[in-house]
Amino acid sequence: MNMSVYSFGYKGTEFEYTVTRKKVKNINIHINEKCQIAVSAPYRTDIEYISAFVESKGEWIYKNMVAIEKYNISKPDSEIYTGKKAYILGKEYMVKIIASEKNHICIENDNIVIYSSDDGERLKKQYMDFLKMQAQEVFLPIVQKAYFDMKEEKLPKFTVLIKNMKTRWGTCNIRTNVVTLNLQLIKTDIACIYQVVCHELTHFKIHNHGKEFYNILEKYVPNWKELKKDMNTRYKDGI
Repeated sequence: MNMSVYSFGYKGTEFEYTVTRKKVKNINIHINEKCQIAVSAPYRTDIEYISAFVESKGEWIYKNMVAIEKYNISKPDSEIYTGKKAYILGKEYMVKIIASEKNHICIENDNIVIYSSDDGERLKKQYMDFLKMQAQEVFLPIVQKAYFDMKEEKLPKFTVLIKNMKTRWGTCNIRTNVVTLNLQLIKTDIACIYQVVCHELTHFKIHNHGKEFYNILEKYVPNWKELKKDMNTRYKDGI
């Protein structure tokens, strides 16, 4: 697999992109969150043809680059510091960091107070460990309630894992009977967490997202659409 760098101009802007030859059938263009353009193409495709194809997608590339840059400006940063807004169970808190020889995190009124001798990534790990402890206490009763509520579906016994995931609120492995919940769920409210749990448990009955799947989900979470919208637009603090 070899990679080369090319560029083209559109609306007065020069866009640089990489071309990688792969065992693929078509030319594909991918723009990542850092606004880097990567093009993959079949081995035998002529570079002039690839370049013409990329340039023909100039408007699409331009619009997506603008959208990504706009999102990057508006999204919360991933650092943790005094004054940072953070969420736990749907409530907004202010982070307050206090230098201390002993590491400890607690919630005091509207503040998440972090006593720590660490900084940078070690401080963030301390906070993520705190969130996981919160999640372990909160998630299990919600899972038990959802399992009881859905008893008529005759769901199998399963194991619950908690992981920090970037793109999914939860997953259900029907082969191993493992439900994985995103640690980030602890930032949302109880109703949102319940919705995700019911969603994943429904996958034990229906493996896709077809009409039958949503018919079952709506029996237990009639307002799942509103909750999903809330989750995707609120409770994001970047940590």
